[in-house]
Amino acid sequence: MKLGICVPARDQVHTGFARSLCYLTNRLTANSVDFELHIVCGSVIAESRNQLATEALEHRATHLLWLDSDMHFPPNVVEKFLAHNKDIVAGNYSTRYAPYRSVAFVDSSNTELRLDAKAGLHKIWAVGMGCMLVKAEVYKQLPKPWYNHEYNKDTDTFSGEDIYFCNQAYHHDIDVWIDADIQLAHFGTKANIL
Repeated sequence: MKLGICVPARDQVHTGFARSLCYLTNRLTANSVDFELHIVCGSVIAESRNQLATEALEHRATHLLWLDSDMHFPPNVVEKFLAHNKDIVAGNYSTRYAPYRSVAFVDSSNTELRLDAKAGLHKIWAVGMGCMLVKAEVYKQLPKPWYNHEYNKDTDTFSGEDIYFCNQAYHHDIDVWIDADIQLAHFGTKANIL
């Protein structure tokens, strides 16, 4: 296995994220996991994610670990995700600002339905990519662009690039899973834990 750690960032990362990343890479090194860290700074997150995925795949990553620069995650997150042996598995977390809600969507036809489970493995429709592991084969099955913003005429809104990616996986019969046992925090006005 070769892990590509992919971090889209703007100009800076949160101190809590830097600490989590340090603990994670220390653990990976102690466990002799081959990994490379990829960080792209930019203001268009869909473009950053496409660039990061391309970079990680060019470096022969077998798995891509997506970490947003405003997340706190446990140092054993890779082990937990790998244990499930899923094409796409993520942790659930809260939105950054009130009203605080799960970023895991259960049903593509009703985005008000969100996963609120506190434990277990759950198949869902889509989730934010703040902490997600994707097998490299997934990128060979999906058409480019892997990440994009999509306009919804019915709601007059744009979906995020992470929801776009999960929806593409859904339409190519690739399941997205949530490990609700993993404790994540999303740094906003305060660090929020579901």
